[in-house]
Amino acid sequence: MRAALRHSLALRLATVLVLVVALVAAGLGAYLYRAFVAEIERRDDIQLLGKLRQVQVVLGRPGADELVRAQPGFFRDTMSGQENSLVRIVGAGGRVLADINPGSERYPVPTAGGAPAGWVARSGAPGRVVAGSARLGADPVKVVVARAYGERSAMFARYRERIVAASLVSALAAAALAVLLLRRGLRPLRQVADHAGLVRPGTLAQRLDTGMAPSELWSLIEAFNAMLDRLEEGYARLSGFSADLAHEFRTPVANMIGQSQVMLAHPRGAAEYEGLIVSNIEELERLARMIDAMLFLARAHQEEVILARRQVAAREELERVAGFFEGMAEERGLRLACTGEAVFPADPTLLRQALANLVSNALRHADPGSAVTLDAVRHGDTVELSVSNQGACIAQAHLARLFERFYRADASRSDAEGSTGLGLSIVSAIMGLHGGTARIEAEGREVRFTLAFPAA
Repeated sequence: MRAALRHSLALRLATVLVLVVALVAAGLGAYLYRAFVAEIERRDDIQLLGKLRQVQVVLGRPGADELVRAQPGFFRDTMSGQENSLVRIVGAGGRVLADINPGSERYPVPTAGGAPAGWVARSGAPGRVVAGSARLGADPVKVVVARAYGERSAMFARYRERIVAASLVSALAAAALAVLLLRRGLRPLRQVADHAGLVRPGTLAQRLDTGMAPSELWSLIEAFNAMLDRLEEGYARLSGFSADLAHEFRTPVANMIGQSQVMLAHPRGAAEYEGLIVSNIEELERLARMIDAMLFLARAHQEEVILARRQVAAREELERVAGFFEGMAEERGLRLACTGEAVFPADPTLLRQALANLVSNALRHADPGSAVTLDAVRHGDTVELSVSNQGACIAQAHLARLFERFYRADASRSDAEGSTGLGLSIVSAIMGLHGGTARIEAEGREVRFTLAFPAA
């Protein structure tokens, strides 16, 4: 359970969404808090400057010197009577003419006419102080106005608390909304998973529909459907191959069993038993060739065959293979002819095996007295080796399937030569390993097999 949660995509997305919302809410709250604090401080500074101006105006009136001596509290009253408002009037030589400071606060005295300065009261509350010049009668004086903002600090604290609470509520709301949206948004993924769980050999024809899925999942669904196409095709081929394999194995085994039962039904001579053994050995050799061919095909399709590529001369390889089949051609009254020149990279052993399978096939099906031609030609980046012969016409319906395992154009599937029906399949597999292609063309009684190799 813990491992599932640790690797949960929904949990990861929900966590990221909650963190993003919390960070955005916190950032927005911090910005709004700073903007609010700056605006309050600006307004307080404007108000403080206004109060300084009020004191300056009062000091410029007639009788102000007597007012300073007899009623200094009047200047605090001028500032709306706020107890936390402080006023100091300093005369020439630094003599303090009036100092309204009930709490004996110590605050700095800024330069007259300068911007308001900050200070901290004994209670810890922030304060602001500003100074200006005025005239008391005929004498110049310096006026200092200060104020501590204890209520402002409490207001800012409450505002911070509300911002933190709003951020937490936003994060919790985002978490709930993320879970809801992710459950709904990931529903197509669950449908894909449910469909994948229903895939069985008998249900490979089912496909997912992209019509109701979000566009972000189209590539996944298309890849999944393509995988099902490949699985369906592979399973169909495997089923057909299993049936063909059973048929091909059953024939020689049935032959050996039948012949042996007939031979044992009555006493026989040594020559007859010897003939039975020879016949069984031939069938067993055919089975051994078939098994070897199947093992090669299995390794080739799993890409377990390692190619030993080197530059080969096409004409030399064609003549080598033709020389090997020269005796078989003479027995059938056929001629072998090699033409063309080309050099290209290939595995010599596998190349000779592919050519030998094609030549053997051509000799078996060529008309007596005709010629089997082996040709090499280069077309740009491709080298083509072809084996052609004159023989029985092949219907177009059979051409595309001749490279399939055990497929024969002869519906009876009999072959007096003991063919395994895998030769052309091996040719196709060898070409796949080389990155090339194998094709067949038939025109009238002429049949041509062509192997196309990359020239580089």
